Amino acid sequence: MNDTLILVAVFVAVLLLIFSIATALTRSRDIRRNIDSVSAEQQVRDARAEEVFASENDDIKHYYEVMRRNDPEGLEMRLIRSGYFSRDAKRTFVLIRLTATVAAFVLVWYLLVNLVGALSSAMALIMAGIAGGIVFILANAVLDRKAKSNEINYRRLFPDFLDLLVVCVDSGMSIEAAIDRVAHEFLATKPSFGQHLAIISLEVRAGRPMHEALTNFADRIHLDEARTLSVLFRQSLELGSSVIKTLRVFSKEMRQKRLLMAEEKANALPVKMLFPMAGFLFPVNLIIVLVPIMMQIIELFATMSPGGM
Repeated sequence: MNDTLILVAVFVAVLLLIFSIATALTRSRDIRRNIDSVSAEQQVRDARAEEVFASENDDIKHYYEVMRRNDPEGLEMRLIRSGYFSRDAKRTFVLIRLTATVAAFVLVWYLLVNLVGALSSAMALIMAGIAGGIVFILANAVLDRKAKSNEINYRRLFPDFLDLLVVCVDSGMSIEAAIDRVAHEFLATKPSFGQHLAIISLEVRAGRPMHEALTNFADRIHLDEARTLSVLFRQSLELGSSVIKTLRVFSKEMRQKRLLMAEEKANALPVKMLFPMAGFLFPVNLIIVLVPIMMQIIELFATMSPGGM
């Protein structure tokens, strides 16, 4: 009996030892794999950032060419605001818009001619032209909506940009180095916003004053907060005040503003929910209250007999 217990104990101990060794090996393998994955991801992000900051970047060159034309409401600048920096973006958008317009024209004309026989050819052409014009306008509206969506996202990201900038400046970096560092971070997480920040860094490297680079940044993304930051930098430069204090105060105001906007949206929810709730809940409550009464009334009338019978 004792020999059996000893053998069972040895067997269990060997199993526990093998399980512990296998667990340790599996855990170390998973850790190495995770480290390799993170390292590969970081290398890809660094390569992407270096590609953006490279002097031969064709997208940045195209942006400077658009800026030299000084057409803030042109198609190319609207595409840049929508996040399309590529030189081929204009050609692609025009081709898509033209294809959609022609397709709508041909489709409406074909349907009117073949399905509505009483309609004359001239009227069918007019209706098809109107449909094509509507599609042409809708294509521009979709592009503007994309730019507006980017503007909303940039407004949400702007306080985070200021916080990171303040952290970098507090750690001893200069403003130029801080923007360069923050641009690298945003290129890894929010490439579109990071590309706009990279343009700021490239303009400052080329010798443009910081407030002018920030003014161009505000024009690109249509953000009043960025324009205010540009004015603050210019005032700090002209008056000789501390840029770090200006950044810290402005960052605090941006956080408070974001909190106030969130509270405003939260306070507006009850009013926005009032009409849907009234529209969906009131008829149901009315049915719940009135249907039993109506059933009793109908049943009462059904059991009643004429007088004298």
